[in-house]
Amino acid sequence: MYLLFHFCNICLTRRRLSDMLDGTQTASRPSLHFGTGGRCHETNMQPSVPLDWWPESLLARHSVREVFVCGRQLHPPLFSHIVTFPRLEIPLKGGYENRIEQDGKIETVCLRPGSALFVPPNCWNYPTWERKVEIMSLLFGKKQLGVSIVSARGPTTPQLVANKFAVPSPVSGPIPHILEAMLELHSVKEPSAAFAELAKALIQCVQRLVHESPAPEAENRGQSFFERVCVYLQGNYQNDITRDSVAHLFAVSPNHLSRVFHRHGHMTFIDYLTHVRIARSKFLLCHYNFKLEDVAVRCGFRDAPYFCRVFKRLTKATPVEYRARMLQHAAAPDADKPQGNGSGRRV
Repeated sequence: MYLLFHFCNICLTRRRLSDMLDGTQTASRPSLHFGTGGRCHETNMQPSVPLDWWPESLLARHSVREVFVCGRQLHPPLFSHIVTFPRLEIPLKGGYENRIEQDGKIETVCLRPGSALFVPPNCWNYPTWERKVEIMSLLFGKKQLGVSIVSARGPTTPQLVANKFAVPSPVSGPIPHILEAMLELHSVKEPSAAFAELAKALIQCVQRLVHESPAPEAENRGQSFFERVCVYLQGNYQNDITRDSVAHLFAVSPNHLSRVFHRHGHMTFIDYLTHVRIARSKFLLCHYNFKLEDVAVRCGFRDAPYFCRVFKRLTKATPVEYRARMLQHAAAPDADKPQGNGSGRRV
């Protein structure tokens, strides 16, 4: 425990949680819906966590003893899940099979209860959903903390069942410190047994937060709904989604969804989604040598020419010009280069 508290107190040198737009990151689609073959899904969107859904007995039965950590140095497979905030995924039942980057190569690992998967910001994982499994995914956004309970029934049943909830993210207390400690451990090359202790402490703190969080007040529900939709878009930008499909998912009319974005976001629904996609494309252009066609499809654009037109309209530069300029800045001696080695590992 001394090691745990030691790491929790050394890690406040800088925040790694980069925001894609304005920090409206809440419970999004977990890193769970991008299985093989574009598997369809069922999702129940909830504003808060009912205690009946918190898997306390399963978590107590299988305490975390081992943590897999994802990396981002290699090219992520198409439809792998990448978001800009950290995630912790815990198998509750069955085998959770993933492709992840580990020790400089892409490997397939199968997580069982008693293990966990930690995904730092902008790192990736690719669930195969080839096994019957139930997992809990914790998504640590800037404004809200998302909890997703996801069940898959194996390759013969194509649907995933996901129940999602959100509570306000704490700005103080142990959770931000534990996350910062895990991100600092990720930035060093040596594996550390502290990951398992930190993961257990993080789960316990989230459980306490869930039990103590009050229901949102009436005047804050509109803003909370807006933030939930925003991060749903941040987690699903690469999919073929529309205003109508998102409105149907959240059980509101398309016109009501538009009004929410005008009132709370001061922009249209499609403008926000486009900005999310362009923000993600900037990251891919700077960190991977993907062709423009690959960047376009990974960011939800129908083809490369359309992507290039939208990119230039919003950034005043073509994707090729933007990539060249950013690579030139990164090569400068005083450039602000990404921290850490970004490699995945098992600890």
